[in-house]
Amino acid sequence: MRNQATFCIKTIHRPNCCAALVRSIHDHYGDDRPLIHVLDDGKPELRFSAVCPDEATMVDKVIITPYDIGLSAGRNRLLDAGDTPIVIFTDDDHLVTNQTRLPELIGTLNKHHDLDLLAALSNDEERPKMLRVEDRVLRIAHGSYKKHRSVRWCHYVGNCFVAYRDILQAIRWDESLKVEEHWDFFWRAKIAGMNVAVDLNHSFKHEHVDPPGYVRRRPEFLKAGLHKHGLEKVVWK
Repeated sequence: MRNQATFCIKTIHRPNCCAALVRSIHDHYGDDRPLIHVLDDGKPELRFSAVCPDEATMVDKVIITPYDIGLSAGRNRLLDAGDTPIVIFTDDDHLVTNQTRLPELIGTLNKHHDLDLLAALSNDEERPKMLRVEDRVLRIAHGSYKKHRSVRWCHYVGNCFVAYRDILQAIRWDESLKVEEHWDFFWRAKIAGMNVAVDLNHSFKHEHVDPPGYVRRRPEFLKAGLHKHGLEKVVWK
């Protein structure tokens, strides 16, 4: 997979989670693994390379940035830091398991001409969702518009996916949104005509870990995202 795909990990203040993810990639794919790029925007004493130096030697590139540039900016820099045609994204507290089967997931992406991004499940969650706007309300509801075996074409998926690098570079993440960036990304992707799906036969393991000193700042970024699109609210149903 090294010539075809790069596993991109944006991390901040969860070095042990990042290390576990890196080890899980090596454990399952060995020499046939994808390239691994880690971007760390944490404080020096909590950086992945400082806390977990052994695992840091197991990645192909560690990118250190100023403190807290945010998930959106980090993912954009990861996109621009490599050149493989395919990228793999998960949160840093995910793990590759026997149910992930990355080569097959990438194979399905390459097989279908009407796929730009193909997600796996996170545990048994993050199933396919559809997006629509009614009366300035963005509705995110379970559903799909096309099915083929275990693949469900939809508008909105979770944070575990493989995708074509050039397509993501055309959409990019909005760097003004450090959180609440996910629905914004997929709403813009839908408008741009990006083909998105979930394969229900693939999954990553997820056990959420809050970083030290983590403060949820979603309301301010949600307000900014709504204002940007001329919306009043987002409804998950």
